[in-house]
Amino acid sequence: VMNHYIVLESSVFNLNPPSGKLLYRSFSGKPLMEELARGTEAGERIPYELLNPIQTLFLRKYRGGNALVSAPTSAGKSLIAFMFMKGREGKKVYTAPTRSLVYEKAVEMRKLFGRKVDMRTGDAIELLRSERSDVIVSTYESLALALRNGLRWAEDLSCVVIDEIHHLIGSRGWVVEELIAYLLERDVEILGLSATLPGSDELARFVDASLFIESFWRPVPLEREVRPLKNFREFTDSTDREEKIASKLLSALYELSDKDEQVIVFVHKKSVGWKMLELADRERVGIMNETVPFEKVSDGGTELAFHNADIPKEERERIERAFRRGELRMLIATHTLAYGVNLPADRVIIGVRAFYDRKEREWKIFPGQLDILQMEGRAGRLGVKEKGYSSLLPFGIEDNLLERKLRESLQGELKPFLREILGRGGEDLKKILGLFILIGFLYEGKDFRKFLRKTFSLGKHAEEDTIEEVYEWLKDRGYIEGERLESKALFCIRSGVFPVSYEEFLRRRLLGLNRLAVIRPLLFTKRFDGLYDFVKRGPTFEEDDLYIRGLLAVCGRECFSDNTHQFLFYVHGLTFKYPNVSHPPGEFSYLGTDALHLIRTLLEIRKFGEIDWSDEEILRIAHCVKYGLTEDFAPLGGIKGIGHVRANLLKRLMLEEGIKPPPLGSPTSELLKTLGEDLRRKLLDILLRDRFSQEKRRADVEATKVVKVLKGNEEGYLIDDRILRVFCMYRKGPEALRWSKKELLGI
Repeated sequence: VMNHYIVLESSVFNLNPPSGKLLYRSFSGKPLMEELARGTEAGERIPYELLNPIQTLFLRKYRGGNALVSAPTSAGKSLIAFMFMKGREGKKVYTAPTRSLVYEKAVEMRKLFGRKVDMRTGDAIELLRSERSDVIVSTYESLALALRNGLRWAEDLSCVVIDEIHHLIGSRGWVVEELIAYLLERDVEILGLSATLPGSDELARFVDASLFIESFWRPVPLEREVRPLKNFREFTDSTDREEKIASKLLSALYELSDKDEQVIVFVHKKSVGWKMLELADRERVGIMNETVPFEKVSDGGTELAFHNADIPKEERERIERAFRRGELRMLIATHTLAYGVNLPADRVIIGVRAFYDRKEREWKIFPGQLDILQMEGRAGRLGVKEKGYSSLLPFGIEDNLLERKLRESLQGELKPFLREILGRGGEDLKKILGLFILIGFLYEGKDFRKFLRKTFSLGKHAEEDTIEEVYEWLKDRGYIEGERLESKALFCIRSGVFPVSYEEFLRRRLLGLNRLAVIRPLLFTKRFDGLYDFVKRGPTFEEDDLYIRGLLAVCGRECFSDNTHQFLFYVHGLTFKYPNVSHPPGEFSYLGTDALHLIRTLLEIRKFGEIDWSDEEILRIAHCVKYGLTEDFAPLGGIKGIGHVRANLLKRLMLEEGIKPPPLGSPTSELLKTLGEDLRRKLLDILLRDRFSQEKRRADVEATKVVKVLKGNEEGYLIDDRILRVFCMYRKGPEALRWSKKELLGI
């Protein structure tokens, strides 16, 4: 029997002085009132005098079994997780959707448990480190892979917390479904923590929750207003629709926010966000972003920044740090911020685009209603301001209709991603179903449908023709033989590579494509769709794009549908000619971990004879992926601190001077000798000609920095330390972690 309770909006919680009341009711009962629990009731190390209303209700009502808590952002769900996990024997795992959240939650759990907490984020070195704690914080994918591979840290599980369980409705929802199905089958107790979402009672029943808590109370009350975007000033003469929208949103940002407020303005698509930033730059507003899809006019500053998936890692971290510290007051963002990093603001401003879909006879809203509610979850800084503010700025829809759509959004059914694509069909479905069937086969043998029936989305569809068609496809291609999984099936299960992606890798290998184009399907977690937005306005883009397309002529549409062309643009270092690209954008700046996983993947594939690439060739490919270099010049990535753009500057110099590429692992001092005298002047000439269009000051600064980096590495070797160590670890075992670099190079 599920106990379903609702925390009422009228509940009260004050930090200073600590006071308040819990007002709640059962799903069909009368309102009740209770005093808030003292922090010490939850545990000796709890640093709060009083628990908040949601925490109090969980403490008083949870008596074991599975549970689901649906509550707004910043509602103290980490402490609820602690109360769920404490006192249990065996491993206790807290799993979250992103690495940044894993790091954040690990810090919180260490404070609450008062002891070591391990992390598992997919880092290659983690695989050979034994766990030192029975409390582990991991990403979804790390836990799923650990379960499939039977890793020690995922054995003897007593309970699992699934944070942000509403990610069921996102593109990685199928991984959450896999985890839930596995845990339910093995009677591992689950706590789901969720933002407000429709159909949450259906999810609670599916996970067989003994306790389901919904909260209409927010730690910081929200005040919402709806104002049409058309009421704000437009300060551009452009006829471009997106620029007109951007100018109005920029006006709204300044008009609606007070000087002492931190504000996030959410845009419905990233192109509008870039237009806002470009308009601000033209008005000489100091913008933090360095890598932008336009030529900057201002010298930068800390008044405004744009946060989205295409921002390079270095810049993204700097922007988040500045906003968290209060050094950056105004932030433009896409919906990715609402679901990822926890950056609370005093006010959120949300541009809402709407149109009537005549075919489906309904209004479509961007961002979606659930996205809007998630964005509003960022409004309110507990302990800083008494209220959070939300300003919805619709265009294309009446105000009252938007508010009605928002109310209705929480009354619909839960539609997980896997169920959605099951209705649509297509390549995404084939990719996921192929791996899902293999996972089912791993756990249940030929009766793989038994595993599918335990999932939320496939439970009623396990016998359908679509499943049978993918099963037959897997058998035809040698993944399943009788009642046995073949080696490539086990490879896909243990690495996470989709069978469809692996088949594309094999096809490209037979075509004799460039090795970097061949391995692109193995980097299956990356979309690689963000680079061209930054370079397409450059004067040489058409010529550069034509060159890349020529390299992929024999590949067909597959090399363009998965953006292999953008990946090769990066690998060939053509970004060097675009001065607006200070760092590789988005995914291209997060490829260090992928390069390490790729080493293991290629070594595994080599074991069963699909490739005959040498150790050095595999090492070179890892450098190419991480640093954006061609195979011949891959060793340049081994210069510590060199980065993508500067490594490609050295490559250009060596090509012009007719200098042979250096051997992998050779001393950096030999490279310096080869580059010869007057190095700074040579670099300056190339920078002035090919990158900075005769902007001598910028070129001068850059040339000086490159020479400094090279001289600082004079005692080093041309091989990336981490890539080398992980490669040797895979080849020789954990003892390689303790070896010196000279010992590693001797292998």
